Amino acid sequence: MERLYETNQTEAIFEVLMGKFSYVLKNTLLNMRRTPLLVFATIIAVLVSSFLVFTTLSARSIVENNTVRWQNGIHVVVFLDDRVTTTAHKQLETSLEDYPEVRTVDYFSKPEAEEEFKVLFKDQPELLAEVDYEILPASLRINLNDPSNYKLIIERLQGNPAVKDIRTSGEAIERLLSLTDTLVISASAFALLIGFAAFILIINTLRLAAYSKKKEIKIMRLIGASSTYIRLPFIFEAVIESLIGTSIAVGFGWALIEYSKNSVVADSIFDIRISDDYLIFLTLSLLMFSLIFGLFASFVGIRKALND
Repeated sequence: MERLYETNQTEAIFEVLMGKFSYVLKNTLLNMRRTPLLVFATIIAVLVSSFLVFTTLSARSIVENNTVRWQNGIHVVVFLDDRVTTTAHKQLETSLEDYPEVRTVDYFSKPEAEEEFKVLFKDQPELLAEVDYEILPASLRINLNDPSNYKLIIERLQGNPAVKDIRTSGEAIERLLSLTDTLVISASAFALLIGFAAFILIINTLRLAAYSKKKEIKIMRLIGASSTYIRLPFIFEAVIESLIGTSIAVGFGWALIEYSKNSVVADSIFDIRISDDYLIFLTLSLLMFSLIFGLFASFVGIRKALND
């Protein structure tokens, strides 16, 4: 008998909870149906803001990965003057190897330069047919212990008669990182602006919904409904709008990265690879932020309406 009573009591509690959940869900959907344009605008604003954050942070990670890859490669290429003897070239190579900043120095002969040129431009037979390979110089390929020391190497080689020209990856890397930092800052600022617009839209949407149900809210207070119970439909609405926008944005971001992996850029100098762990972390962080964003917006949006 006692077990039967406990079972009935559990079922009753479950029915009450389901009834409350049904009420919250029903009123959430009803609120959203009353202002469809505002809801749509809110979702779009959250989508754009989240997409900007996702893509710029992903792009930053891709650039950093490629920077590391480039920094582990050739940092300085010294093109040798053919008018100088091979002995002078060898002496230059030996002196470079003695520099504390230099890790390795590799001599690249004229025949090797010719083969490299043919590989690089294998898809342009017209160009290969016109090139005079005798003009391709031999070179020294230098790998540094610290890639930022490329300027010291340039200064030391200036005026050396064996040197025809110098090319470095350090300058390109610095420009790329500077450009990426500017892009991230600009996109983040724009994302914050769009996010603020979404915040205002959510507040206005919830206020309209709350004022349209002002009498209903007063009746619920008279019969003893808690503030939390009254707030729940509005909280759910803000959270749902925020999560929908962010989820779509993240989906677009993943699709863009997958598409970029097979693009022309990925087949050239850029390696469009980013770890799944980073993408999952970024996705979860954005979803968590959108949840907090929705909760905060709902608190601000209906505070005044519930306090009247």
